[in-house]
Amino acid sequence: MHISKIELENIKSHAASSFEFTRGTTAITGENGAGKTTIIEAIAWVLFDLLDYKKEDFVKRGEKKGVVRVTFESGLDEREYIVTRDTGAGYNVTDPRLQTRIADKKEEVFRFLWQHLGLEPGTDLKSLFKQAIGVPQGTFTAIFLEGATERKVAFDRLLKVEEYRQAAEKLRETSKYLESSVTKISVGIARAEGELTRSDTVEQEYKVYQEQAKTLAGEVQTLQKTIAEKRHVVSKLDELERVENAIANIKADQKRLNESIEAVQKAHAEITKLKPKVADQERLEGELNTLREKIADAKAVENQIKSLDERIERLRASYRSNAEQLKEAEAKAAGAGEIKPLESRDAELVRQIATLKASLERDQKFQSEIQNGLCPILSQKCLNLKEGETLESFVSSQFTDLRSQIAGFETEQIVVASALKNAREAERFAAMLTGFRTREAELKTEGTHFATERKELETRIGGLAGLEKNFADLESKLKTLGDPRVRIKFLENETAREPELREYVTKIESNLERLEADRRILIEDLDEHQDLIAGGYNNARHIAERTALHETEKRHAEIRATFDAAKQREAQLAAELKHFAEIRKSLSGEFKEKERLETVAETTAFIRDTLKEAAPRVARNYVHHVSLEANLLFREITGNAERTLKWGEDYAIMLEEDGYERPFQSFSGGEQMAAALAIRLALLKQLTDIRIAFFDEPTTNMDAERRENLAMQISRITHFDQLFVISHDETFDNFVDNVVSVGN
Repeated sequence: MHISKIELENIKSHAASSFEFTRGTTAITGENGAGKTTIIEAIAWVLFDLLDYKKEDFVKRGEKKGVVRVTFESGLDEREYIVTRDTGAGYNVTDPRLQTRIADKKEEVFRFLWQHLGLEPGTDLKSLFKQAIGVPQGTFTAIFLEGATERKVAFDRLLKVEEYRQAAEKLRETSKYLESSVTKISVGIARAEGELTRSDTVEQEYKVYQEQAKTLAGEVQTLQKTIAEKRHVVSKLDELERVENAIANIKADQKRLNESIEAVQKAHAEITKLKPKVADQERLEGELNTLREKIADAKAVENQIKSLDERIERLRASYRSNAEQLKEAEAKAAGAGEIKPLESRDAELVRQIATLKASLERDQKFQSEIQNGLCPILSQKCLNLKEGETLESFVSSQFTDLRSQIAGFETEQIVVASALKNAREAERFAAMLTGFRTREAELKTEGTHFATERKELETRIGGLAGLEKNFADLESKLKTLGDPRVRIKFLENETAREPELREYVTKIESNLERLEADRRILIEDLDEHQDLIAGGYNNARHIAERTALHETEKRHAEIRATFDAAKQREAQLAAELKHFAEIRKSLSGEFKEKERLETVAETTAFIRDTLKEAAPRVARNYVHHVSLEANLLFREITGNAERTLKWGEDYAIMLEEDGYERPFQSFSGGEQMAAALAIRLALLKQLTDIRIAFFDEPTTNMDAERRENLAMQISRITHFDQLFVISHDETFDNFVDNVVSVGN
């Protein structure tokens, strides 16, 4: 196979780039940062699911999504396919000739790539690319410089050595399962053999229940026949009982209707007698109505007089109350003219009391200023004092006189205040006199009006007692008459039912005739049971037959239950016997299955042991063939057939020359690169049908002579469809078939 084209959209530094490739060796050149390595990363991502960083970092800055399309020619069918992958979820394979998508989603695309890249299904695409097809920049020889443990981890995975160990480990579960199955079958066989020990006992019990079921079946059949006969008799007796009851009920109805018809005839006669009394009833009712109206009018007047008397009594009470209030007001209004003199005297007393109290306060202050009887103004003894009298005693006597005067005035003020209060009260009552006198006149006028009205009503109420007596007499006569009109109406309703009653009598007679015919038929049906119908229907014999039927049904139910239980047990035992037969039949199969599983278990153990031993043998086989192929490639690359390159079982590289072996660490830089190149290309030839390889900056840290030497060595590689060398210088331009410049 070979890659013919790659297209990049918004991938790292590539906005929209397209590169076409041909078979042979191709140099991808350009300045650092031009995006050369991005081409190899894109191929690794699309065809080998390898991307050493996040997809978001693979997208061109500022863009949301990047897309890569790789077009290659399949070595399987030599047809061209396009594998497209984007940084979202898109991943598919398209056949451009058919313009059809033939694989979609990751799982389908992987199956397609394994097939068309010539790989075994399940091959780790990432490891294959890293260790053989496209070794990352600067790590081409690194793995061979690592220790044996690191080399074993890397190349065991690539050579699928670990898969053999895993397969052997998985077979451990199979072995356990087989052992468990054999044990399970052995337990089943033992259980089946244990169950079969009961087969003889079960067979004997089955025969016993089979015979019992047969006997019970005969009894059940006999009882069913007896029950059918008794049910027939009881059914007929039930019908006869129903007919007898119906006849009795109809005869009772017939008697009742005849009585009703007789009552109708009597009603006709009574109506004829009552009709003359209706006229007397109507006359008496008319007189009663007239008296009732008169009595009602008289009682209405009587109620008016009663109401008027109540109003007159209230009026009298009001008159008396007003008279008392008028008398009180006249008595209390006498002193109303003394208000002004009393108010003047009260004001004068207040003024005098205030003046005296001021003098008393002044004298009390003066007393406190007196010292040893000296005048506080002249500082000498007062000349107005009597013999033996002190100024202090003189002032004290003045206090007594003032207090006495104040007390007299205050007492008088109390008397004046009380008189003034009475005078003001008299003035208030004097103001009320006019109202009381006016109300007195109004009450007299209203009383006169009420008295006149009462006399008029008394003249209208005369003769009420006579009216009531006449009314009672008429009511007594009407009651004695007995309301013939209502009685006639009731009797007429009764007589109106006569046609209906006679029609119903006809129907009853017809039904009675039909029922008696039914009774005769039932008695004829029971002719063979004369003992039951001798003398007609007998309820006691009917109950006895019904009880006998119930007892027979009960006996039948018991026998039937016993029979059903016997049949059920018989069926259970038959099923158990059938189960024993199946067990015997299956035992031969169980023994065969046990033998088969034991054989499979032995085979599985053999395969597991073989797989355990196969892992190192497969690794040695791969290493042997890769070593031979790598030696040829190494000699081809270096142009020296006198040296032998060896790849050991610990994945270490040795170089034999002149009978001596040198380890990889002692190789020159060019020898290391050529040896690593030969080993990786040999791995590709041994493990896959892929004849493509990528060399990313293989001349790093090399001088010009070594770079040219490596370019010459790579140009000598044959048997590969495509070799890609990514470099930022022009060393390879003269040694490759094609040159693709990036960034120009």
